[in-house]
Amino acid sequence: MEEQIKKVKNKHGIRVIPGFGLSMGVTMTLLSCLVLIPLVSIVISASRLSLQEFLDVITSKQIVSGYVVSLSSAFIAAVLNGVFGLILAWVLVRYDFPGKRILDGMIELPFALPTAVAGIALTSLYTDTGWLGALFAKVGIKIAYTRTGITIAMIFVGIPFVVRAVQPVLQKLDRQYEEAATMLGAGRGRIFFRVILPELFPALLAGFGLAFARGIGEYGSVVFIAGNIPFKTQIAPLLIMSKLEQYKYADATAIALVLLILSFLLMFVINSLQIYMQRFSSGDNAPSIQKVVEVHENSYSHAVKYLLIIVSILFLAIMLVLPLLVVAFNALGKGWEAYQKAVMDEYTISALKLTLLATVIAVAVNTIFGLFSSYLLSKFYFRGRQLLATLIDIPFSISPVIAGLIFILTFGNIGWMGDFLKQYDIKIVFAVPGVILATIFVTFPFVFRELFPVLNAQGKDEEEAAALMGAGGFTIFRRITFPHIKWALLYGVILCTARAMGEFGAVSVISGHLRGKTNTLPLHVEILYNEFNTTAAFAVSSILVILAILILIARNVVEGLRNKEG
Repeated sequence: MEEQIKKVKNKHGIRVIPGFGLSMGVTMTLLSCLVLIPLVSIVISASRLSLQEFLDVITSKQIVSGYVVSLSSAFIAAVLNGVFGLILAWVLVRYDFPGKRILDGMIELPFALPTAVAGIALTSLYTDTGWLGALFAKVGIKIAYTRTGITIAMIFVGIPFVVRAVQPVLQKLDRQYEEAATMLGAGRGRIFFRVILPELFPALLAGFGLAFARGIGEYGSVVFIAGNIPFKTQIAPLLIMSKLEQYKYADATAIALVLLILSFLLMFVINSLQIYMQRFSSGDNAPSIQKVVEVHENSYSHAVKYLLIIVSILFLAIMLVLPLLVVAFNALGKGWEAYQKAVMDEYTISALKLTLLATVIAVAVNTIFGLFSSYLLSKFYFRGRQLLATLIDIPFSISPVIAGLIFILTFGNIGWMGDFLKQYDIKIVFAVPGVILATIFVTFPFVFRELFPVLNAQGKDEEEAAALMGAGGFTIFRRITFPHIKWALLYGVILCTARAMGEFGAVSVISGHLRGKTNTLPLHVEILYNEFNTTAAFAVSSILVILAILILIARNVVEGLRNKEG
């Protein structure tokens, strides 16, 4: 059978596994309609400006200041995330201690927690009267409404990228080199910097790049703690929002185009790094070597071990646990009756219904896309395969504000489809369909990114053998492919659900903030907070926190079942 497969493989242009045309068709249709065509709208809109007008906008002092604030804060946050992310990954992989599984599960909290909730929680925590802000204020250090506060918010949203990039590489690291270095008399520090770190560096750099890209485009968690002080704390996405509120769409487009080009460059570098990282993959170690290494690890200084564990726990406690406690404390600050009144309010119920509707549709669409696109890119080889993977990843690095803007430039009154939609009385912008489209866009790659590595690692020999034996495409998928990806699929659906429920920036741009009509729960939180109704804002936030925790529990259950079966 293997010889027959090889013979068929050698025939140029013949594909053994069925489904290439269908997978390519579904992938390109959804990618084009939901990502590429809307993105082209920015280029079309920007082309209406002359080169001089474009340069005048992007080089104005206020805009340049916004770029500097975003880039500098994101870079510092990504560096700090690189350091603490490496420590967290090391502790989670190399040490066993009580509560390790809880610590591991908390890493995904910034993915599950809506950025608007994180923003108001961090702001309350670090204001001069907040739990931590008051301590710093006593020594003359101000955090909220400064670049320091912006950096902290970017650290919050970026830490999972580094940990989850480094952790699997560290788990698969061949420890024979460490053992050899030890037997040659190398110390722990020398082993780490000369043996371990070079192996981890590509993954660490990829995590840094993702955290950096996310920080540059971050809006929801930053907008509250930034304070929007011109030339001091105005970030680039916030300037885009300001231009939109002033109906200066050309200026907003110019700013967005610069950020978009930067996002393309970052994603290109990150995908190149991922290809490079494949050279560092290693197989399982022999039992005898593993045993020797375990003995070696037991000889490590207990002081270093416990110091790293304490640093990890303190970091997560300050960055993740305290914001949750702030939400709970403020939500119940005026008693149970005030809390119940806020969560049972008609606008809250309406916002919850729209959030769930947008989430269900986004997860359904992105699950279909993830299945077809991951199958296409893992089972078939064709020109442009790497470019296609990069295009799918674009929503990861694009600011949510830009995601909302592209749909206004496509379907709004100023968009190139605006007149057509108006002719048939179809409303997308400032309506429910726009909220759904924006939610789909920002969660677009989540399912794909969970399925693709699993399918890629599985290979395609089993599917090719089944195809040569006469099995149809659906039978091959149901009997061979699906059993390998079922846990990854469920895990991707869970992450996609978490991100969809918490989306703030893109929906904020395209919704119009119509109370009771286009407001999702994160937008409702923003309105209540801006109205200084903080108790109600935190009460509504607590709903999202509870949903985030439930999602994390589901994630841990799925991870446990996957490990048990594997």
